[in-house]
Amino acid sequence: MKKENGENYKELVVKTMWNTVAKKMQEMYFVKWKIIFDPFKDIIFKSSREARNAKRRNLQTCANKRKCSSASLKLDEYYAMVSLWDENTPAGLQRKFYHIASVELAWRGGEAVNCEVHYFKEEVDNSGIKTGRVEYNPLFNKTAPGGEKKIAESKWLVPNTKNRTFYPVRLFKILMVKRSSRITTDRLFLTINPSWNKELSSGWYKNTPVGKNELSKWTKEAAEKAGLNTKGIKITNHSMRSTAVSNLAKAGVGEQQLIKITGHSSVNSIKPYLQMDNEHYSNIINTLRSDALEPPAKKQKTEDPAVTPPASHSTDYNNDVPTPHIFNESTKVSNNTPSVYQNCNLYFNCTINN
Repeated sequence: MKKENGENYKELVVKTMWNTVAKKMQEMYFVKWKIIFDPFKDIIFKSSREARNAKRRNLQTCANKRKCSSASLKLDEYYAMVSLWDENTPAGLQRKFYHIASVELAWRGGEAVNCEVHYFKEEVDNSGIKTGRVEYNPLFNKTAPGGEKKIAESKWLVPNTKNRTFYPVRLFKILMVKRSSRITTDRLFLTINPSWNKELSSGWYKNTPVGKNELSKWTKEAAEKAGLNTKGIKITNHSMRSTAVSNLAKAGVGEQQLIKITGHSSVNSIKPYLQMDNEHYSNIINTLRSDALEPPAKKQKTEDPAVTPPASHSTDYNNDVPTPHIFNESTKVSNNTPSVYQNCNLYFNCTINN
């Protein structure tokens, strides 16, 4: 077997190899010696982590070996993709709901494939009245550290009173109605029934879930239909999650609030999603160009009424041209030079002799 020095690897391969080995050793220590340790915190693993990070930094300098993250979309691009689908058709209804829910619930790339109907529940207040919101809870959080499966915090699909086109609660209820009573699978997204009829209230879908490969194409296909550059940038289902995080951060939502939406355990985990586009970068730079930081020469000068500056040193702040010093030809004495102390400068009346 040919030995490799790592130069032919990509950055993601190095990361995956280290994580896999660390996980295997973690399992071995627990099975053989009942020792529990975290390879990401253990001091013995420090040197190997440093070696891994050095190799990854080296590979990042080469564009074709650098990890390419799924690109986030601007809001107008996202709206254009959602507007493509006709909710009066089986395919359009599912895809329209998918694209809205995947952003507002910050779904991971493959989370929609395993999404089940019982993850959703209409919210009811203490009086037993429906609030109009739909609670979403996937039961187990995959981003919990150490492979621990914890109960995930709930998220909600909320009513959109401004635009019924982007109304996930309404679309979800329609989706539930269009499922036939003969469907036994709990999966949310199903394959289309070839004999579906627009006039029928149900029976739009078969008792077969949408496959992983098929659903993974939905975002890229929508981007292509919307005219986005899918060859120049990487657009996948995970782009919807990145779109949610990037646009919320751009709107000023704090990191602690963001991790409540994404389900991450710490703010460090969302940093790869915070993609700074040209608009976001320009907004940050323009903050430095506020009126408060305007150069003093451009500001209107405030004069002290008790002290009048010498005319010879007055300045036109509109044109930045000093006012010329004027002499009286009859007396040969400057008519603008005072004989008092002003602005910490000493001026004298001087007679110019011929």
